[in-house]
Amino acid sequence: MFGRKKENNKPAVGLVLGGGGARGFVQVGALKAFKESNINFDLCVGTSVGSIVGALYCAGVDPDEIISISDTLNMGDFHGKIIFKPDDPRRIGEVLANVIGDVSIESLKVKYAAVATDLKTGKQVVIDRGSVIDAVSASSAVPILYAPLAKDGMALCDGGLTNNIPADVCKMLGADKVVTVDAHGTRGSGTDGTGLFDTLKAMFSIMNANASVVGLMQSDIVIAPDTAAFKATSKSGYMQMIELGYNATMAKRDEIKALFEHTKE
Repeated sequence: MFGRKKENNKPAVGLVLGGGGARGFVQVGALKAFKESNINFDLCVGTSVGSIVGALYCAGVDPDEIISISDTLNMGDFHGKIIFKPDDPRRIGEVLANVIGDVSIESLKVKYAAVATDLKTGKQVVIDRGSVIDAVSASSAVPILYAPLAKDGMALCDGGLTNNIPADVCKMLGADKVVTVDAHGTRGSGTDGTGLFDTLKAMFSIMNANASVVGLMQSDIVIAPDTAAFKATSKSGYMQMIELGYNATMAKRDEIKALFEHTKE
């Protein structure tokens, strides 16, 4: 099999799953393609929605089961109806806990880390131990929509503010090669509107693009299907997104497998 059990000078290959809100369904499609292609990564690092999908992957949840769960999942499961009232970020983690339980990162089948941002310092925080639920909740807590997660004296929120494509973190944790699934490759657009919602949307899109550049450059292979037609806040078209992610991954299957066969430099 490709991954996990290393042979002498075979490289460790890591999977990076970036942010993108509901567009993260493309990452589920990618997991399905990895499973069918017998590709198993040695570690996984995720930001925001990527931390959620990554936790499911590292816990060993079958992609088809994730798709079945997606069928009944509602965006309201993650956030209440009052848009601009900050919600409890652990609401995000509770959705995950219903699938894998309240487990520790150390107990996962594949090495895992989530990236969050500390609002107090403005720096990224790599969470690679402790509660998976806390890690996912912190990494996915979009400011304004969610209150920061208070932990160890920090105010943790969405990792996409500082590192939306954490390929550097993946390498720091031991990966020699990195495969990235970018759920929102068309990010970074501005706006003609001057209203509050348009301004906030453009602001986060621009910051998100800037927080993705270095990670994309440090990735050996990037899987980035066009998700411009889909919204970060809506499940609408989720099966199409899953299919997009699946097809885009299968198109690069041989390239990905080749990473596991190269010897370390």
